[in-house]
Amino acid sequence: MNLMGGKKMKLKLKDVVIVSLLGVVGFVISMVSGMITQAFGTYGVFVHVSIGSLLCAPVYFVMCHKIPKRGTIFIYYLLAGIIYSIMGFIPMLPIMAVAGLLGEISIGNRDNYTSDGRISISYVISQVIYALHGFFFILFLGVEGLVKTFPNLFTMEKAQMVKDTFFNSKNMAIILSVEIIAAILGTLLGKYIYNKFFNKNVKKEGILS
Repeated sequence: MNLMGGKKMKLKLKDVVIVSLLGVVGFVISMVSGMITQAFGTYGVFVHVSIGSLLCAPVYFVMCHKIPKRGTIFIYYLLAGIIYSIMGFIPMLPIMAVAGLLGEISIGNRDNYTSDGRISISYVISQVIYALHGFFFILFLGVEGLVKTFPNLFTMEKAQMVKDTFFNSKNMAIILSVEIIAAILGTLLGKYIYNKFFNKNVKKEGILS
């Protein structure tokens, strides 16, 4: 039994600090990209999280490779949920916690935290949960609950519009397709950037390698 190996796999305070810093970077990128989608008007809902999924993947890849320990992914998403809660979006906390938990489950055992394939799978699954937050809002809060919870953001008409968007099979198919494609492209970008700038064992590698 390798007791030292077990100790090395436990998160330390330094690890939590680094994950938190990377989590803040990822959150800022996601928020800014989300604001950009407002320029698309009513079509922005279809790509609201997708641009962030594309751009945040490198942060996620670096984090998993540098801190390949159980709990890393959960903390990354939980932190985003906490920040959202501080901003007044309290329902985002359980959604992001679930995203982080599913990310941990889907990556599998601790050895997979340095596997590009398993990192990619966990990232896509977690980001899809994140992208469906509007659906979960309506599912659990309803139209009236959404207005009561976020009175400064939603009128009854706008809340109903959110429901009509997410509870439409065609729209959901588009949202899921765009998000999955964006997240997958993001993982390719993440793998490339990690190997190009952070992986000392790889000299050169193409984005599709």
